[in-house]
Amino acid sequence: MIKTIGKVIEVFIPEQYKDGKLLDVMDRTNIGFKVMTVNGIREIIEEADEYNSKILKNDLVTITEQTISGKDFIDIDLYEGDENDY
Repeated sequence: MIKTIGKVIEVFIPEQYKDGKLLDVMDRTNIGFKVMTVNGIREIIEEADEYNSKILKNDLVTITEQTISGKDFIDIDLYEGDENDY
């Protein structure tokens, strides 16, 4: 498991397709984040839920990368530590 702290520089609704057709923005279920980390800018797209929908531009976040049963997962959560850690 790899954890990285970063600062959100952009929140966006990414393009999403169903049956090869672009969904209207109101029908999309994903949310995207551009996060500045010590290793550069990371773009993270995941299904919107009650936790990640509260993440805003300029928030500090923790990016957790892990592999479970051979499948890679990336999660983003609000950072709960000291702002000086970044």
